[in-house]
Amino acid sequence: MATPRNQRMYDSLLDLLQDLVKHAPSGLTAEQVAERLGKAYPTLMNELNAAIDTHKFGLQQLIPLMDIVDSDQPAHYIAGARHGVFVKLPKGGKLAEKTERQALACVKEFGDLMGEIHDALQNDFIDSKEQQRIAKEGYEALQAILTLLRLVDGEGGTQ
Repeated sequence: MATPRNQRMYDSLLDLLQDLVKHAPSGLTAEQVAERLGKAYPTLMNELNAAIDTHKFGLQQLIPLMDIVDSDQPAHYIAGARHGVFVKLPKGGKLAEKTERQALACVKEFGDLMGEIHDALQNDFIDSKEQQRIAKEGYEALQAILTLLRLVDGEGGTQ
């Protein structure tokens, strides 16, 4: 699961989107991202600037932008704002290999969660940074488990 650059907390979805355009995980430059969206770079940056009222980023462009920059961070941001989680589900493939890999991912993510909890409990107090790390690891473990269940549920009866 992708996490925000440098664990940065964003004030708004627009701030996150602007950061993703400037630092696209896909490796594209901001100018290339704008071009693929069919916009001039200054126009896109103005649309993603909450302080500029004359330009608005269209909601119908959100998913294409996520595809172009290759990031699910906006989905995580929106889900988190609604006190939920975003879970990316697998796309098809060989069931046995995918299931084994996903089961191992579940074990790894759960181990990471337990490690964070163990480290946090060393002083019998969990501070806010520790809470954030535990939550991050917990959501990653949950995502791995739900992905495994979806994989088995969605493809388990097919040959």
